[in-house]
Amino acid sequence: MPRFALMLVSLFGAAAVLPSTAPAAEPVRIGITTILSGPTADRGQSEQYGAQIALNQINAAGGVLGRPVEAFYADNACKPDIGVPATKRLIEQQHVPVIIGALCTPVTHAIQPVVQTAKVPLVIATSAGQDFVDASGAGGNEYLFKTIPSEVDIARGLIRFLAGKHIRSVAVAAETGGFPQANAVAFANAAKDAGMTVTGVETITPNSTDLAATLDKLKAGAPDELLIMPGSSTAAFFRTYEASGWKVPIAGRVDIGVALGAVSPAFRDAGGLADLTSIAVFTPLVDKPAVQAFVASYQAHYGLVPTQRSFFVYEATYLVVDAIRRAHRDTPAAIEQALKTTKMPSRLGGTYAPDDHNHAHTPLFVIGLRDGKPAVIATE
Repeated sequence: MPRFALMLVSLFGAAAVLPSTAPAAEPVRIGITTILSGPTADRGQSEQYGAQIALNQINAAGGVLGRPVEAFYADNACKPDIGVPATKRLIEQQHVPVIIGALCTPVTHAIQPVVQTAKVPLVIATSAGQDFVDASGAGGNEYLFKTIPSEVDIARGLIRFLAGKHIRSVAVAAETGGFPQANAVAFANAAKDAGMTVTGVETITPNSTDLAATLDKLKAGAPDELLIMPGSSTAAFFRTYEASGWKVPIAGRVDIGVALGAVSPAFRDAGGLADLTSIAVFTPLVDKPAVQAFVASYQAHYGLVPTQRSFFVYEATYLVVDAIRRAHRDTPAAIEQALKTTKMPSRLGGTYAPDDHNHAHTPLFVIGLRDGKPAVIATE
């Protein structure tokens, strides 16, 4: 072979083994602010896990706009004085065009004017308050989008279910504190709107051990159904309920597993909790292939059962990527407009189709007992 040809072979052979110098595509950025430190950091971690499962799947499928998608996290520690500057850093230093957050209700409140001033959309995936709905969209903050059902949605769903059972009167009991009491008010209002009589409303002190006096007050009104959100006093509530001998059916927002564990085997076996129902925005018990695929993937990655926080941030990550895809660019203004016209199906059923307050409405699930085990018994 001529010397010149040998030189060409050598040059091309060398080029073939040199690393590529083509620049990697700049990732599409998503900001996520959640609780990653402090006593409730496990909740924020569950959100982070849900987002990462979505990003793994999205990037394995090619990302969006021909680019990978990357999440930039801001720990808000569930403290507004930490959450506000952390959110500003996401916007000003990380240059994210959209944010998911903030899990902690006080922080979500505090960062609303931040995103409005910056004109960066905020997808509220896990703060449940109806006040976020009221503040968003038409006549309010156009940059707020709420995907998780509010306590008003949840109460109305539960009351629809009870109305189908011809319940005419209810009593309400909930633990003290902002979130449980907001649910108690929503339960009572939804019942009244449905033409039911509210025979009594009582509060439960956190970590109570004996609720006999509370049950006696509620029993005096002779309601057809008792609506509860007992929180940290769940076990004590059901031990007291068994001891009281009162047979009133119970519904509300209840950890059914804790309730089952609190009462005696004899009481369970006799059907003492047969009429217990709880309403949820997400449960791994939902028997839909897409939900079960998410649950299996989450468990395979983290060895844990996903929570509603995991799931709604998982879907919120898909939601913002869907908006970017439809907008054909990843600017805040384009994403905001695309989010307003979202019709992305939810794995729970239904679609994320925002109303005038930028609030989507996904199905609700009534959980009861079948053969003594928790199961979804209705969808609202």
